[in-house]
Amino acid sequence: MPFRIRDAVPDASNTDAKFITAAFDSCIPHLATIGSASPWGTDSLSSVRPNLIDRYIAAVADAERYRLTSSGPPVRVLIADARLPSGEYLPVGAATLRGGYISKYVLEQKHLQDVTSRGLAGEEGGLMFLETLVTDFSEATREYRKGAAAALVKYKREWVGTELGMSVIYLDCWAGNEGKLFKYVTFLE
Repeated sequence: MPFRIRDAVPDASNTDAKFITAAFDSCIPHLATIGSASPWGTDSLSSVRPNLIDRYIAAVADAERYRLTSSGPPVRVLIADARLPSGEYLPVGAATLRGGYISKYVLEQKHLQDVTSRGLAGEEGGLMFLETLVTDFSEATREYRKGAAAALVKYKREWVGTELGMSVIYLDCWAGNEGKLFKYVTFLE
């Protein structure tokens, strides 16, 4: 299915930030059924991390500021929309990319220090961190979501490599569950 990839938009209702938060909550039961609940647990993320929505409201605002001014480290919050038979669009996936940023727990991994020290985002050959990649597992998206993550990864590769000229896109994923997530992410790259 072809997807429309668009920038998340800040609005008074925080529609896109709410979608991202709901997508995280919707995938928790799915992850539990395939043996991948260990890093996230079985409770909805928004109940365990009540500030999760605030994190994505801020990310959408940061991305909009970068889109309008092109100043500071590059930030994008992308939404993958599936086109419904009615012609309307339904959000089915999201990705957050941050230049000049790597999460603290990743930076603390000694075996990754050569990768994380390659440069700051925005500089030639810099590093971009794919902070979020999530697909909505709600019933409403069941027949429309397949391929959304791959479409988001393809889009981010074009933006980071072609438009920004960066040579490294870093993402981290859980290695448990016999490495199934890692194999999937490797396939996407």
